[in-house]
Amino acid sequence: MPIGLYRINGLSMSPGLAPGDYVVTLKRWKSRYRIGDIVVAQHPQFGRIIKCIRAIQPDGMLWLEGTHPDSTSTDKMGLMRRERIQGRVIRSISQSTM
Repeated sequence: MPIGLYRINGLSMSPGLAPGDYVVTLKRWKSRYRIGDIVVAQHPQFGRIIKCIRAIQPDGMLWLEGTHPDSTSTDKMGLMRRERIQGRVIRSISQSTM
């Protein structure tokens, strides 16, 4: 099971995740993502992003959104293929507790 550690750089998921925070992700080969999961993905245009799954289309494509009002949403990014998901966030580490 690949485990990842990523540092938050933007405001996309604030106030829950702020710049400087870290997230730990877990990716299983047969992962079943659910609406509400926070995931790290590799977007072809925007690079590594962290977003929340808001909808799963019948073809398995994912609708991703941030929690911050100014976050780039799927309206601008396009739907995300499951294969681009690097892992589901299983733990966050706030910089204020470090």
